[in-house]
Amino acid sequence: MLLVKAFATVKDNYDSGQFKAIQKAAITALKHPEITEEIKSKYHRRLLAMVSLLNKFNFKAQIPDATFYLYVEIPKGIKNGRRFKNAGEFSQFLILEKLISTVPWDDVGNFVRFSATFEAKNLDDEKKILNEIENRFSDLEFEF
Repeated sequence: MLLVKAFATVKDNYDSGQFKAIQKAAITALKHPEITEEIKSKYHRRLLAMVSLLNKFNFKAQIPDATFYLYVEIPKGIKNGRRFKNAGEFSQFLILEKLISTVPWDDVGNFVRFSATFEAKNLDDEKKILNEIENRFSDLEFEF
């Protein structure tokens, strides 16, 4: 039994950890910091645009320090319309009525998460996507 336990300990430390392809990707990223800077710049640019867009509709979005997500408090409702009890309801409204995907976060209040990781081939695609989000919000007047 002691031999099996020793083997299990060695095995846990030998073959556990990150998948080899991820390790190799990390090595490449460490050898080429320009890759990280390019990605960081892309997400920062997107986040700035998203903060501006969301704040145009009276959200209180702020640029985060270290993530590609924006967490914003949900509105209480839509002027002369629907009310939202929690982030889950608001997130469902956005996906079903506006085709905007968010992630609800009710654990610390009523927040939804917007992501800057959307697929865009180039800057023009980014602008089109952000303009589309703005268009989908344009007929809404949120109450906070």
